[in-house]
Order: sequence, then structure tokens, then C-alpha cells
Amino acid sequence: MSMNQNAPVKRGRMEEIGSDPAAADPLAVPESAAKRSKLDPEVEADEVELFPELDDEEERTPSRSPSPRVRSQRQCAEVAKKKIKTELRPGETRKEEAEKKVQSGESPQKEDRECSCERSDCPVSKTCTLHITETCMGARPDVGRLYTHLSKGEHVCKNCYEQIWTNGRPKFDHFMDWKGGWMNESRCAPSLKAFIQDQLLPFWVQCTACSKFRTLPMDASTPTSEFIESFNCGKCEEPESPSVAEASERSWITSVASAPLLHNSPALHYLAGDSYYYDELGMSPMNSEVEEKKEESSSRVFLAPFNLPHETSIAFSVRPDCMEHDETEAFPEFVVEPVPYLALRNLVFALWTKNPFKYLTPRECSSHLICRGLGRIWMLNELKRVFDFLNYKGIINYGILELPEKPVTQIGKSPPEVIIIGGGISGLAAARQLRGFGVEVKVLEAKARVGGRMQDDWSLGVAVGCGAQLVTGILNNPIALMCEQVGVGYRSLTEGCPLLDATTGKRVDAKVDRVVDEQFNAILDAHGHWRSSVKEPEDGSLYEHLTTVHEKLLNLGAVKWTEAEERVFQWNIGNTEFSCGVKLDQVSALYWDQNESLVQFAGAHALLTEGSSEIIKKLGEGTDIRLNSPVERIEWESNKKCSVVCKGGKRFSADRVIIAVPLAVLQKGSIQFAPALPKSKSTAIRGLGAGLIEKIAVRFPRRFWASLVKEDGSLDYFGHVPADGKKRGLFNMFYDFSSRGNSKNEHFVLMSYVCGDSVEIVNELSDVEVVKMFCDTLQDMFGEEKIPEPTGHVVTHWGRDPYIGMSYSYVRVGATGDNYDGIADTVGGRLHFAGECTNRFFPQTMTGAYLTGVREAGKLLENWRKKE
Repeated sequence: MSMNQNAPVKRGRMEEIGSDPAAADPLAVPESAAKRSKLDPEVEADEVELFPELDDEEERTPSRSPSPRVRSQRQCAEVAKKKIKTELRPGETRKEEAEKKVQSGESPQKEDRECSCERSDCPVSKTCTLHITETCMGARPDVGRLYTHLSKGEHVCKNCYEQIWTNGRPKFDHFMDWKGGWMNESRCAPSLKAFIQDQLLPFWVQCTACSKFRTLPMDASTPTSEFIESFNCGKCEEPESPSVAEASERSWITSVASAPLLHNSPALHYLAGDSYYYDELGMSPMNSEVEEKKEESSSRVFLAPFNLPHETSIAFSVRPDCMEHDETEAFPEFVVEPVPYLALRNLVFALWTKNPFKYLTPRECSSHLICRGLGRIWMLNELKRVFDFLNYKGIINYGILELPEKPVTQIGKSPPEVIIIGGGISGLAAARQLRGFGVEVKVLEAKARVGGRMQDDWSLGVAVGCGAQLVTGILNNPIALMCEQVGVGYRSLTEGCPLLDATTGKRVDAKVDRVVDEQFNAILDAHGHWRSSVKEPEDGSLYEHLTTVHEKLLNLGAVKWTEAEERVFQWNIGNTEFSCGVKLDQVSALYWDQNESLVQFAGAHALLTEGSSEIIKKLGEGTDIRLNSPVERIEWESNKKCSVVCKGGKRFSADRVIIAVPLAVLQKGSIQFAPALPKSKSTAIRGLGAGLIEKIAVRFPRRFWASLVKEDGSLDYFGHVPADGKKRGLFNMFYDFSSRGNSKNEHFVLMSYVCGDSVEIVNELSDVEVVKMFCDTLQDMFGEEKIPEPTGHVVTHWGRDPYIGMSYSYVRVGATGDNYDGIADTVGGRLHFAGECTNRFFPQTMTGAYLTGVREAGKLLENWRKKE
């Protein structure tokens, strides 16, 4: 997950959820994620367990260290299963074996003969919890050796115990049936105490009228969330059991003999199957509603909360059987034995994922927390801590939701006052997250509108995103989630990009396309090998490295490289320049794609067919936004409130400030800091480059490019192979933004861009002249096809905008991905920085920008909670 958002940003909010820094292949689920053998390794002498006082009758479960675990293959589990079975004499059933022991007078196993509780923290007078026989001893003083210890407050008398392990007694068959099922689905040997905990202890439910906990009858079925939400004990005048107070203590869990496991957890919706042992996730292997939990939900299309073995890891997914780095820091008491924490975290995360259209509350989570015994009371108390952690980290309840009237997570007696500089998506995201916690927020936006580089133009009849409009991977992507939350349309993009040669006016020969594609991929592979194999390689320009490797490969293979192939090669170079927003001779050869080694979003890329305006509008609703308020100075002296000075002299004060402005604005020094920013911060800002592309969209009276449409009617883009390599930044790709469907008012629109050497034409030429170049290029590409006169156009000028001045960041020669972290570092515990230039995991995207707003809100809240 990692949820760490504290500077330095070495692991982001959910940006590297599912990441494993020790793994050689960061996109592969670590082997320890899969179902492991039920035969656990021996306990090391120096290991410390969460349950140090387990009775000797139990087969001790070895403690779990936070280091990566080694997974055994599935056949090992089968071997373990057979081994457990062969503990009985060959050819005899469990019942026959037990009966022989009784008849022969042979002593039962350790777990059967232990009926003793002499723990100092348990009362001298014990009370039997089960009452499953008329001869139950009930409560007896000074007879501890006649009671089996389950937990502080839960014991079983000798007579009830015998009803379970003695052959022919009422509960023996139940125990044996359970034991067989447990062996198939658990990593631990099936003990009698585990059976009592999992199948016999009563359910504790809180009365909605008096708030007291009561036990349900012993024969009661597993309660549902609906039952728990409406439970009324009908005897509110009676006192609550003293055991409830004991189970509410955080240390109570150390007294349990067998860990309480959840029944019918919402996580089963995503984890039902053979991927994991349920008890390793804190869930009972004997769930009664596994099949019901497999039902589909609408969110499955765009959300996948858990990483599954043998599947590629996805950003924003977590390993359900492991704590993330941030979790171990926040909950160190669970590091050795994380199962209770995992049960709670997986429950909350699954509930949120199933219905991400409504603000999740602790109360809803509580009604789905179902387990037997006093363990439920302890887990309910811990649930609030886990919920609050996930909530302020932005792992749940993010996007565009109706905020609760009263914050469900408290951050202190007096919430901070916060000023956010910049009304782009990162600033608005931070503001909305903070408002959900009752924080007073003001957003100061320099321009007359919010949205920053997310701006739509509808003048051509369709949404043309002047800035961001593409979503790179919709699965778990918060942009796709927000589209679903507010009903904004998006369309998945198809694969395949036809290339048209401006020299021939025809489609590029498929053989030429394939040869160049293989060559370019070979260059990237060789380049990657150089980076990984050379010790301390010296950085240089990406262009120089790619072209050098290109020439060497051609010479080594004695390949005759044709002019047609060279033109397509230049198109690939131009496409790479578009991804960086600048000529490749300015881009770091070592770190140009530093984020690609990290876990990314999965699924198809998508186009926001209805633009991003509605998302921006909804994100900003209800927030105090001051437009036309360019900030000139931030004063952040120690022991004083921060003072933010706008152009014209107006001042605002706040406890914390989030700076969410483009990198170009920071580099120009448009905002002065008093005192000055640390040298490390200034160095980080200078190390990244401010890339720039400009977009041109043109509407035509007809779809003259229809010949490129596939048989299924789809066409999302096609490429322009330039006649001259110097023009590779001129209209490298054309995107078909035409209206789809049977619309009576159709609009045929193509959008392209200029970058690299060609980006300045939008400033050197008029918009009309730029559009003429656009149409002339299309004419060269389509040969004999007569290109009609355009009926409308849009040309962007981001480079001229003093409050933006760029498109997205890139890593300059000599810089590294650490520069992103350096810009993201909090200064003096008071100045926070957001924006795509602070996100090393997802730079250059609106997704990355949004996530930094959520990240900084979480960092601010976490630090304020500690201060309070």
C-alpha cells in the first residue's frame, strides 16, 4: 500500500500499493503471497510472539517475522495434509482412533488432557463459557485446574471439555467434521481450542439501545450485518458483563489461547478460492457464506483491492497476507504476528472497494466484523484505530463523495487552518480530503478558473482536453473511479496504431513497421542492460545513448537500413519525445523512465470523452476558493503561523500551507519564501525539467480518414511518419475525437500536438497558420485524398501562461528520480508540496497529480495528530 506519506517520500500513499522493494521483478507478486504449506518451520529461540502465553496443549504456531516469507508450492500443502492424516493409524477413521484410545485407557493427546488454568491474570473463580452439558461446572472458586483457559474472561470447565473430545459425546462428531474441513483450508494443525474458538464460543453483539454488549444464545446462527445493526437486547437495565471491560484492553489479545478469526468477512468477496489460507488472513476457514461472497459487484470493473498470486501486481492493490511498511510503523505491536491487523485492514478495504460511491464509516465496518467470543469486542476497539489510519492515509474514502456532516475520524481538539496555493487537481484533491476531517481550508488560485492543466474546450462540439485527457490504466486508477462516482464518460482505447508515411502518402508497409519495432525494442533492451550491468554508469543524454546503440546494432548485424525504416525510426524517437515533453538530448539516459520499474495501474488506457471539467467542478464544490489570487510570498518563520501574501498585498494566515503549483512556476521563482527554502529543496526543483507540448485540434466536415477504421468500427489514433527527422515533433500522432454513436449532430475532430524542436511554432505563427500546417501534413499523409477545409480549431498556448508555463516534468541529465522525492519533502513541518512534479511513481499524469494532493493531506493530518 505503502501508505507512507512522510518526507522523504520513499514509499507513496497507495502509489506503490503492492510494491516489494526487495523483489527482483517489481511487477511480480512476491512468492510469499501464495498459499503456503501447512507445515510451519520450527520456532526460532529468539522469536517473540504476540501470544506468549499459549497453553502447552496447543501446537504452537511459529511467530512471523516482518521479513519476506518463503512460499511452498501447492503440492507441499497436499503432502502436509497427508502427513496430518497419517498421524492416525492407517486405515482407521478419526472416530475409530479416538474410540480405541478411550477403550484401551490410553491417555488422550495433550490438547485433550489439559484442563488447567493457573494464570496469574485470570481470576481465581472461573466461569465456564460454554454450558453445553447439564453437568457443566458453571462458576467454581479455587478449582483452576478444572478449567481450560481460552482467554482472560473465557474458560471451559472439565465436563464441557469432555463433551467435545470424548468419542460418543454430543460435540465429538461436530469437532471431527470441523477438523477435516480445517485441515483443507488452514496452515495450522486443527486443535481443540481452535475448534471452541471458531465454532462454540458465543457471539457478542452490542445493543443499539443501551450500547451494552450481550451474548447471543449458544445455538444462535452466525449473525448478519443487518442483525447487528438492529440488535436490541431487551434487558437494557441489566449490567454488562465485567469481561467486556477486560476484552476492551489492548493487552487482552496476549491472553488468548487461539486467535479469534472473522466469519464471513467482506474480504471473501475478493479472496474466496485457493489463493490464500483464510486463517493466515485472520478469517475463519469455516465460513458459512463463501458462495454468497463471490457475487459480482459493479466496482470489480475498475477496482481490484488485493494482489493475487501468479498475477501481475497492480498499483493500489495490497497483499492481503502482509503488512505494508507504513502499517508496521503505525502498528508495531502487530509486526511479529500480523493476523489480527490483516483481518481488520482487509475487512475495511474490501468494504470500501465494494461500494466506493458512499463514504464508509466505522459503524458500517463494525456491523460486518463477526467473530465468536470476547475477541469481537477487542477487535471492535482495534477496528477504529485501523479505520482511522486507512482513512487519513486516503486509502479509503477518496475521490468525489458526499462528505459526512461530522468527521468520522478525529484529528485533535482543534483542527489546523490550511491554505492551499493552486487550484489544480492536486490542490483541489488535498482540499477535499482535508475537509472530510473538519479542517478549515482556503484555496488560492492565481487564474480566473480552477483546474490548472485540466481544461476542456467544447467549441468544436466535442470535449477537447487542452491539457490532460488520457487515463493510463483504468484499473484502480482514481481518475476512472471519480468518473464512475460522478457519471463522467470515458472510453477505453484500442490497441494498434496505423502509420502513414508523409513521403509516400500511404500506410507504412507492415514489414517495415515490424522491423523498426523490433530494432527500437532491442535498443531499449540494450540500454536497460547497460544501466543495470555497468557499475556506477555515467549519465548522458537519452538521445545520444539511443542513437549510439542504434548504430552499433546496425553495424553488428550488417543490416541494410532503408530510408523508409529510418523514417519510422524517427517517428519512434518523436513518440518518446512526446512522452517526455522535450527533445531527448535534454533527458537523462539513466533515469528517463525511472517510474516504469514501479507497480503501475493495469487495464486499458482510456480517453475522457466528456472531458475533465465535471471532475474538477465536483472536486471543488463546497471549498473556499479565492480566484484571481496569485501568491507572491510565503512567510513561514518558526513558532509562528504561516503568512501567505498575494499580489496586491492581501494576507492570509494558516497553520500549514500546501504549495500545489506547476514546476515551471517554482523554477521561475514566482513565489518568494521567507526564510528561503533549504538548499536541498532548491536543488531538487532545478534537477527536473519542465516539459512542454502544445495541442492542436481541428474539426472537418467529413471523416476523410475512414479508410483507417477497423472492421469493428474502432479507430482511436494513427501515426504520422515524417519525411524529415527534424520534423518528428510536428504532429507525431493524430487522435480521433469524433463523436461516436448515431448522433444526428456529428462532429469529426482530429487532435494532434507539437513538441521538441517544433513546439515553438505555436508562438512563432498565428493559430490559422498552425492549422494550415496541420492540414498540409494530413494531405501529405493521405496522398490522393483531398483534405477538406476545416470548420473549426483549437490551439493551446501553455508555454505563454505565466501561472502554468509547461505540460509535465521530466528527469534532466544529471538528475534522478530522487528529485521528485526532494520536491515532495515537507519543509519545517509546515510547508507541503504537491503536484505531478512531486510524484516519482506517476509523474506526467493527472492521476499522479491527484494522488499527491491526497498524499499531502494525509501527511498533514498525520503530523497534526501527533502534535495534538
